[in-house]
Amino acid sequence: MTNTGNPFLQGSRTMMEEKKSPLAFLVRLEDGVLIVILMGMVLLSFIQILLRNIFGIGLIWIDPLVRQMLLWITLTGAMVATRENKHITVDAVTRYLPPGRIKLATGFICDAFATTVCALLASATFRVFFMEFQDPLGGTIMPGLPVWASLLTLPVAFGVMTLRFLRLSILSLLHTIKGEITP
Repeated sequence: MTNTGNPFLQGSRTMMEEKKSPLAFLVRLEDGVLIVILMGMVLLSFIQILLRNIFGIGLIWIDPLVRQMLLWITLTGAMVATRENKHITVDAVTRYLPPGRIKLATGFICDAFATTVCALLASATFRVFFMEFQDPLGGTIMPGLPVWASLLTLPVAFGVMTLRFLRLSILSLLHTIKGEITP
């Protein structure tokens, strides 16, 4: 679902299209991480199914790792969705507003709210990560993967989404002030 709450962004370039941007490396890194995690999940699940169905055994560490990989791919996918401005939006109100400053202002409010929520989640998840890092009570998810290492993905993902929503908020505000509407 595209972000219809911000009509001025529908025709704008995404970060992926800005090949010479300093962020191009990070864009490729995110896409690569998505591919590697998905391929790893498929491969590990396939191996586990073969081991269970053919040999009647399984590797105890595969299931927890695949569950963690599901969390990682979900968060990475959310980061990519905000990068491409294709995240899910609640556009029940903005859908029915006529084009103009009120619609643009409503888009700004939605983006500012998303920025705030992601910032609060980044802060909260960083505190949880830091507590677990200082006093690892959770043990390990699997051998060699402590709980704190998996928890680190949460503040990183929410931090990246916070910055991206902040960018959208600033663009929304600028377009609201200028009264610019693009198709």
